[in-house]
Amino acid sequence: MPGVMELKPGWYSGMAQGQAISTLTRAFWKTRDRKFVDSALKAIRLFHVPSEKGGIVAMFMDKYVWYEEYPTTPSSFVLNGFIYSLLGLYDLKYLCETIQDVCSPAQVQQTLELYGTGMTSLKTLLPLYDTGCGTTYDLRHVTVPGSAPNVARWDYHTTHINQLLMLATVDDSPILKDVATRWTGYMKGKRAKHN
Repeated sequence: MPGVMELKPGWYSGMAQGQAISTLTRAFWKTRDRKFVDSALKAIRLFHVPSEKGGIVAMFMDKYVWYEEYPTTPSSFVLNGFIYSLLGLYDLKYLCETIQDVCSPAQVQQTLELYGTGMTSLKTLLPLYDTGCGTTYDLRHVTVPGSAPNVARWDYHTTHINQLLMLATVDDSPILKDVATRWTGYMKGKRAKHN
């Protein structure tokens, strides 16, 4: 379908922003050089810009924020890229909360809100990626009429599991571990119950 799910040159990625933020926060922890925190804080600017305006933010059902790995039209809602963006936001949130005077109170609040809003979306939308025997890579089967599910290869399925387990170390919501456990079972031949 021409014009569907295409990216124009110069696009930004929520996944790349998240990975860059993680790298910058780690560089700060290692060096204590303020320039790394300043760069990480600049990187979160795109987390406020809608994807149709050159940013990375999409809305699912006009309610749930999603930081797009690929800011396509219509939105694709790639799972692993979104989680990488959350991991970067978590790293910055943790840094801002842990070391006084590194971030202003407004910056602390901003990172808390971006991470918290993203985690709410993840926990709510996670079941949409479950096929009963694996996961989908994205939600194009929901956003592009007539599209079949884009079933995740096992390496992406494993990445989804590992990302959820990583988030479960910093968020005690049972859904993260429960879903990771179920998805691990799929790799061992377990399937969801059927009628």
